[in-house]
Amino acid sequence: MNVADSAAIGEHLRSRGGVATDLAQQADLVIVNTCSVRGQAEHKALSYLGRLALIKVKQPAMKVVFAGCMAERVKESIKKRFPFINLVVGARDIEYFPQLLDKFLGDMLDDRSVLSAATPQLTSFINIMRGCENHCSYCIVPTVRGPEKSRAVDDILADIRRMAAAGTKEVTLLGQNVNSYTSAGRGKTIIDFSDLLQMVNGIDGIDRIRFMTNHPKDFNDKLIETMSSCAKVCDHIHLPLQSGSDTILAAMNRKYTAGDYLTLANKLKHAIPRLAITTDIMVGFPGETDADFAATLRIIEHTDFDFLYAFKYSPRPGTPAAAGEDSVIRSKKEERLAILLEQADSIAARKNAKLIGTHQEVLVEEVTANGIAGGRTRANKKIFFAGESNLRGTLVSITVTGSKAYSLEGSFTSCV
Repeated sequence: MNVADSAAIGEHLRSRGGVATDLAQQADLVIVNTCSVRGQAEHKALSYLGRLALIKVKQPAMKVVFAGCMAERVKESIKKRFPFINLVVGARDIEYFPQLLDKFLGDMLDDRSVLSAATPQLTSFINIMRGCENHCSYCIVPTVRGPEKSRAVDDILADIRRMAAAGTKEVTLLGQNVNSYTSAGRGKTIIDFSDLLQMVNGIDGIDRIRFMTNHPKDFNDKLIETMSSCAKVCDHIHLPLQSGSDTILAAMNRKYTAGDYLTLANKLKHAIPRLAITTDIMVGFPGETDADFAATLRIIEHTDFDFLYAFKYSPRPGTPAAAGEDSVIRSKKEERLAILLEQADSIAARKNAKLIGTHQEVLVEEVTANGIAGGRTRANKKIFFAGESNLRGTLVSITVTGSKAYSLEGSFTSCV
């Protein structure tokens, strides 16, 4: 979601005559767009501000904007710690960022449109809603992003049509919980997420549709049917589990059981046989026992995840979980994380090896100077093969010839 926000901010700045640079030392303006989901993300942001402080001494005219979720959480104190910050824009105001930025910058930018100078984005992210009302006990998102607010369906479709006209072939619909999207369409008809998927599926120029993140409690049969019937919706779903223990899931306030999750995963696999399921797993949540962790390992093995994002629990200020004791010691968290990742690597390697000899549809995203093309399958697996530069942006059929845990190798068969 931060990538999508940053892309929108960058597009606005280019429309005002701005030119992007990868070097802060060359910048007139630096925007630090932050995350608060984990403590490590905030530490990285603070470390970057420390490096900017040194640059600011040498370039006092450089302006610094601090934005996003961390900015929302610490906006009262961050300028005291880093007085060189010129503007703070919290996550709740991020949709108004262009207007706030224009007011702040004044005549610093002109109105020369240089959008044509930007590299066309084959894959684009688009926020369809903001905020969250699930209130998982460990999560800071409802605090920093506020309650759920779905964007108007006509605005979303207009943005995607514009993306398609600019060269986007694959779009990813984003929300803290896309399953709960709802908006009033023409005639005040209520549009849910399944309806939105069908509308995006009909947009010319878009070849592929992805979406994230999904909450298991809100994933209904209508959405499963829509996924299986819409040709452009990819064979991949990101479905956060967090834990395989009912005790821990209840403490997390996730509102489903391990059995509920398994039933849903089996439904999805039955409806979409080639579906890849990825997930999030947290280890070391307060109160997690060895038995709880063992339950998580069992459900991972049973579900056969194609990939999982695993991380150690870290208390987030103001959340219910942080009010209690962080009872699992650090060494135990690290031990469990290592076991989890070893199991995940083994499953991923085994599943990818089974793909050798199959034909996969691939959207070619890049071709290097030495003729190595790369893209992703419909199941969101990265694959590399020998290819010409003119293949970029095309859908091709690739025969899988080799595999690693998290990537594939192949040979070009034909254009789709």
